[in-house]
Amino acid sequence: MCDQQEIVRNISDFFTSKVMRAFGGKVDPASQALGIIATSLKDIYRYLEPSFFKGDIFVCKDFNDKTCYDEAKGIRLYDKNVLLNYSDSLMIIQVFNENSRMLLWKDQDPDKLLKRKKTLVYHFKANKECFFANGTKIDVTIHDRGSRFADQFINLSRDLHEYSASKIRKSSCSHFFQSWAEDDRIFFRGGGSGSNIPEKFMQLSLHEFLSSVSRGISISPLREYNTMGNEAKPKPVDIMIQWREANRIALIEVKFIGIVKKDSDGSIYENGDSRVNEGMRQLKDYFDRAATDNPRTLIKSYLVVIDGRRNNVTVATRTINVADGMHYENKELVIDEDKQFYKTMCNFEEPIRMFAEPICR
Repeated sequence: MCDQQEIVRNISDFFTSKVMRAFGGKVDPASQALGIIATSLKDIYRYLEPSFFKGDIFVCKDFNDKTCYDEAKGIRLYDKNVLLNYSDSLMIIQVFNENSRMLLWKDQDPDKLLKRKKTLVYHFKANKECFFANGTKIDVTIHDRGSRFADQFINLSRDLHEYSASKIRKSSCSHFFQSWAEDDRIFFRGGGSGSNIPEKFMQLSLHEFLSSVSRGISISPLREYNTMGNEAKPKPVDIMIQWREANRIALIEVKFIGIVKKDSDGSIYENGDSRVNEGMRQLKDYFDRAATDNPRTLIKSYLVVIDGRRNNVTVATRTINVADGMHYENKELVIDEDKQFYKTMCNFEEPIRMFAEPICR
């Protein structure tokens, strides 16, 4: 992930020449405006998650710091926490050489802004972002959701998919490998006391992985963080990640589906889609509590589903062929309609299914 200085440097390196050409080669005012907007966006997006936003965001910098609209109709952004209240509509924010000064206008005509000759304008809408420089549109979109200036949730999703490929697919993580009852990875391990249930190993595996890819930023993956809400009894979510510099929290719940073999007597039972739906219900509860505990924080919820389903398996199965072992490789989860929060709430990611292969013979 890029820190603020790096993101400003990157945006300047890639697009300064285009912006300068649009303004007739005026190096200093164009590059200065670009840097100020890039820095300001990192600050603005501490309080506003672009992938959650349904309207238009304009951020502009006039080369001479002339106000772009009637200042009396604007809002001085002394406290940017007010941005937490916006989820749609049209916002125009002007930034100035004085870094702390920002003016916000709502529902003004953006066409007036785009016609200004000595003003650089950034625009975000529907997960697309660009700059307007003297009538020239310069696309800077690099992600299918969200913004390059607020990539915390984007990078977490990327890391979870990398975890699936590098640690779960072949059970290459030593912690996750302990989830299996045997080396061929047909049955998950089930203990009568509950001390060695697979999810404990999965939580430890994912926690260790996310900790290792934090790359020095302010991120704190925590196992079984307790979201208290208004109840005395704590409700644990498996992992919580915090980006203190970005005012964001991610809640991660881990579930598994597949056949479990008990250590105690060798009997088996199966976890299926009902367990996934229970995970979605739990995650919604965790989100509601976390939102109560952290009303000024941007929160996103992730359900990670480790898929170890196998076909034609009985208690006597010792080996498995490719057809049965890989039968569920591309079988998607069945989520009840009333648990599909990711379709109606921006704070929920669609469940991330991670298929774990057996050893096929």
